[in-house]
Amino acid sequence: MEDRSNQTYTPRVVRARINIPARPWQAYREEYRGQGFTVNNFKAMQKADQYFNGLEITLSSWWYDDHSCWHLFNWPQAVDDRVMCAMYHAEQYKGGPGMLPSAYKGDFEKFRADWAAGTYDPGATYTFKLENVEVLEVLQEETWQDREPERAAPPKRKKRKKKGRKRRG
Repeated sequence: MEDRSNQTYTPRVVRARINIPARPWQAYREEYRGQGFTVNNFKAMQKADQYFNGLEITLSSWWYDDHSCWHLFNWPQAVDDRVMCAMYHAEQYKGGPGMLPSAYKGDFEKFRADWAAGTYDPGATYTFKLENVEVLEVLQEETWQDREPERAAPPKRKKRKKKGRKRRG
């Protein structure tokens, strides 16, 4: 992998429409077989997808995951309630095998209060499969830019002791 430590990165950001086909929870079970999810987890995945379906939101694409998916970046205030409901359902299957369970499992009122207060933190980025995203507009292209070289501070001057002149007298 190329060393990019001397560069700053900006991801690709797009306005996009989410197109997730409706499917029964059993299809989620087939897709995620062997990963330790329960029937209730699959049903929550299905609900989250359907709340996101059809929304026009802002997504980002990042180099660190090889652009393998789109990341939820932002959304208009007009769809905030649907995004909130989608994220609540995502919280219901968060904490799969080997992970800490969600603090909001089965507690929509606590979730809604934290969402309204702006204190909700999902702890991870919600992602969408490439095939479920229709890009409508590119808002920002991905860029790598060289960082400005750090300029060395000029050396500090040493204070010279003032030597007094000896007076002849």
